Amino acid sequence: MQRVRRQSLVEITAEHLRNGFRTGRWRGLLPGVLALASELDVSKDTVRAALRLLESEGSLQDNGAGRSRKIMTRRIQKKRTLRIAILTSLPFLEDNSRTQRLLLVIKNALETEGHVCIICDQISYVLPNCIRRLARHVAAIEADAWIVYEGTQQVLDWFVDTTVPALALGGRMQGLDMASSRTDFAVASEECVDALVALEHSRIVFIAPEAWRHPTPSLAASAFLARLKHHGLPATAYNLPDWEPTAEGFESLMKALFFATPPTAFIFTEPSYCAGGRLILAEMGLRVPVDVSLVNLVPDAVLQFQQPELAYYQWPPYAHLKRILRWVKAVQTGLEDKEACVVYSKFVMGATVGPVKKR
Repeated sequence: MQRVRRQSLVEITAEHLRNGFRTGRWRGLLPGVLALASELDVSKDTVRAALRLLESEGSLQDNGAGRSRKIMTRRIQKKRTLRIAILTSLPFLEDNSRTQRLLLVIKNALETEGHVCIICDQISYVLPNCIRRLARHVAAIEADAWIVYEGTQQVLDWFVDTTVPALALGGRMQGLDMASSRTDFAVASEECVDALVALEHSRIVFIAPEAWRHPTPSLAASAFLARLKHHGLPATAYNLPDWEPTAEGFESLMKALFFATPPTAFIFTEPSYCAGGRLILAEMGLRVPVDVSLVNLVPDAVLQFQQPELAYYQWPPYAHLKRILRWVKAVQTGLEDKEACVVYSKFVMGATVGPVKKR
């Protein structure tokens, strides 16, 4: 049977000092031998022997006679658990499944890291007093940090002006001095227009929510309009129409578009728009892509059984997760992180896009 090895007083003293270095009890330069001997209630010879042991293992650096020794062991920092709130632009259960999956993946990853993560009920961003309501909302949640999903310019401006750590995930964050991660749809929009124009489409309509249209067109909508102009086509309110965001408003828009100059192609930014649009087109006796071509920006699972297979924009949504985790670590340690991360998308041609029907 192997005997239990007893530690000497020198080894015990060295281990006590070693633990003190790790926990921050002693930092930078170590006190002198006399001060340590008095504090630890051991002899000067014991302290000197313990210090030689720590120097030999690299925990201390001897700076020469009469100079204090430098502590080389880093202090162990206990990671702070954060309460992180995700502020959505829509009620979570009313958003598309791709957004729901992304936010749940983010929530799960943060909780795996030991944090508390909550997805907040949306609040109205369009009322005149929305900023006052936002301030009360943020104060009531009492989160350490916020992830603002698809925030408006007004909402993101408010977060920039506060001391609350916040990261903009999508939304109107261009030019703002804050951490952010967004998907760039501009290139995909240009590729989409190029593909449609190559098939002789000239009346292309981009159906987008109000946040993409006002107060000015978003980057994706602007790229769409600019690409139309690039091909010598009109880029007017017909191509990026205003509409009431209700089922009745959507139906009225679709029918009004076909009243005088029927579109030859649609780009829908939401799966619900695409599903509703296909139903209305079918009721009008129009076939896809024979009579009209369709592109859906978000490849949502709710559309996977629809035939023919949809054309869509493709991008790696979970690339945002890596950015968020880096930002959370910075918040955790009190470091400033205002990096702007961009994830690029591309256009994927599907069977819902075809040549313009000859009349």
